[in-house]
Amino acid sequence: MKIGFYNIQGGTGKTTIAANFAYILSHSAKTILIDCDIYGGTTALLFGLEDKEHNLNTYLSGDSAIEDIIYQYDDLAIIHTDVSSRVFGYKVDLYRFEDLIKTLEEEYDVIVYDFPPNITEDNPLVGYVGEFELVNKVVIVGEDSIPSIVNSLKSMELIRDLGIGLTGIIINKYKGLTDISEIIDDVIGILPYDQNVERQWVESTPIVKIKTKFTKEMTKLTNELASVYLEKDLASLRALKLAKAISELTEEEKLEKELEFKDLE
Repeated sequence: MKIGFYNIQGGTGKTTIAANFAYILSHSAKTILIDCDIYGGTTALLFGLEDKEHNLNTYLSGDSAIEDIIYQYDDLAIIHTDVSSRVFGYKVDLYRFEDLIKTLEEEYDVIVYDFPPNITEDNPLVGYVGEFELVNKVVIVGEDSIPSIVNSLKSMELIRDLGIGLTGIIINKYKGLTDISEIIDDVIGILPYDQNVERQWVESTPIVKIKTKFTKEMTKLTNELASVYLEKDLASLRALKLAKAISELTEEEKLEKELEFKDLE
């Protein structure tokens, strides 16, 4: 299952939502988070990875192997981007991104993308052109303001035009400032404004590890999304992996498996 978080507008809290969603989900499914913003990504700051030598930028430029760029934070695997000024000197090869995702699909149940807020060719959401499906579903993360609601609607139209499955909109930093009644059918979650969220950047700790009102709502939303949108896909994915593993068994191994099943009966 490959799910991405996006908005053409920056500053909506997309990275916060993607990172905390992935962190919560990692407790129940094998999950990896990929920061796709190769020029302005901040996931490294959130998880204390800013001093690491290898990252998505070095991989896309051909300077790192896949195994070099994956870091672990508790149960969550993470691929972050460079936070230094070196980001402007890297070359980007999105076909290496395809190889990366194909490899990760074999290892992880869920891939969570934090897509950058642009529609340029270096954004794998819109820049990759090929038969391989990089992402299955996209969630738009907007905030409680009229400009952001407008840009969220634009983002939804873009995702539809790209032919990608759209899950809906999460309204973040909600203070009750805007009327969302006209888009309520597309809203899958509303998260409250909470100034404590800033603590995650200072402490290099996902906010859901800190007890706040945001934590409670974010955890509830993640569980709902996992139950409604991901559970069936995960079940199908695991079934496919099991079928593939069984098909690769030798005849002797298959016989042993059959005997094991009979013993269980």
